[in-house]
Amino acid sequence: MTKMQFLRLLCAALAIVPLAGCGDGRSTSDAGVVHLQVWSMWSGDEERSFEAVLAEYHKEHPGVVVDNLGAVTDEKSVRAIIAGAPPDLFTITDPSYLGTLAANNALEPLDGQFEAAGFKDQDFTPGALDECRYQGRLYAMPYLMDCIALLYNKDVFKDAGLDPNKPPRTYDELVEDCRKITRRDAEGRLTRIGLHPVEISPALLMSMFDGRFIDERGRITADDPNNIEGVTAYMRLMDAQGGYPAVQSFASGFGANTGAFNPFFHGDVGMLISGEWNAYTAFRYSPGTHYGVVALPYPGNHPNRAGLVWLADNPFCIPRGSKHAREAWEFLKWTQTPLAQKMLASTLHNVPNLRSELHDKDLIADPPFVAKSPKDVDPNSWRPLYGKFLALADSPTATGFPTMPVASMYAKELSNVYDSVGYGTKKPAEALAAIDVRVQREMDKYQ
Repeated sequence: MTKMQFLRLLCAALAIVPLAGCGDGRSTSDAGVVHLQVWSMWSGDEERSFEAVLAEYHKEHPGVVVDNLGAVTDEKSVRAIIAGAPPDLFTITDPSYLGTLAANNALEPLDGQFEAAGFKDQDFTPGALDECRYQGRLYAMPYLMDCIALLYNKDVFKDAGLDPNKPPRTYDELVEDCRKITRRDAEGRLTRIGLHPVEISPALLMSMFDGRFIDERGRITADDPNNIEGVTAYMRLMDAQGGYPAVQSFASGFGANTGAFNPFFHGDVGMLISGEWNAYTAFRYSPGTHYGVVALPYPGNHPNRAGLVWLADNPFCIPRGSKHAREAWEFLKWTQTPLAQKMLASTLHNVPNLRSELHDKDLIADPPFVAKSPKDVDPNSWRPLYGKFLALADSPTATGFPTMPVASMYAKELSNVYDSVGYGTKKPAEALAAIDVRVQREMDKYQ
């Protein structure tokens, strides 16, 4: 079953299944203690970090125990909602689920609680609440987020004859730097490229060019002129590195971006569009990597996009049918305190969504370090670069993909555009216009 088919099943099921708890064994019998059941996305070290947060919450709220059932897939959460036996709250790994759940009345709206808590939009990192809202209503609360920016390898820049302290600011500069960084062997095969292509999603690229995904009437606008401009410019970037087919073939041999085999650490690519977790990952796996972090390059004819970064939340939702919806909200409210934000951010190395914590010295400062031997590595040397991501997240141009009930289908359709255009089967305008038709057909079911 495809993800789109699964979400259609959700739509049909929610239309006929009452959203109520089914006596799943959650208990409040421990001397009046409420057991709050949470399904989270985290596993391994990240899950242990979240468990430490829950222990702190219990210490401050002895009448509530938050029982974390460990890493749970989005599909399992949706099935539980369909069955009428949801947890009290859950995380969404793929934010594209949020619009579908909200559109089908599967989530508790949180606007009243948000206002009663005294929260203001300006308390939050720009864009942090956007992914949590559908049609103007709040259906989730973020607990940390990702900030996608440009990382550049200073050693690679120097080797290519570029100033290692002068990363590209504009898109044209990005293209030219990529051209200079790209290397081939004696047989003409790529041995190094300027920019890793994997994490440059069409949606992110279109945002760099001030593109629109949906208009004021709720109509899909994949073929917005700025989106067409963005895809066309991306192919120009690929041509500067040897052409789309050659770049894709070269990148297919890269290791995963999340560990020791990240090609950015090894100088196989000069630049990487990725997130804040790289600061700690680079320290852990490749402490000798000399790199910098800046906002995404903007097109010269779209100066309003200067300072752009792409954001993605870790959203928590309260499903319809939660047996302890009030206690679930109290926990979500607590996650927006400086203590809770700092506790998780300092171990997950993600970006706080609470704006005041973006400049918290405990998160970003590099305390004085005295090496006891020449081989000693400063254990906090990653913090200043992590702090760069936090500072960039406060940009007024920070953005993300809009919340809509067809977000999953839309993103998947966009992901196919590069191949269609890069391998010459379609022109950018043609490929994007076809997406308009297919996604709008699905969107019409919600209007």
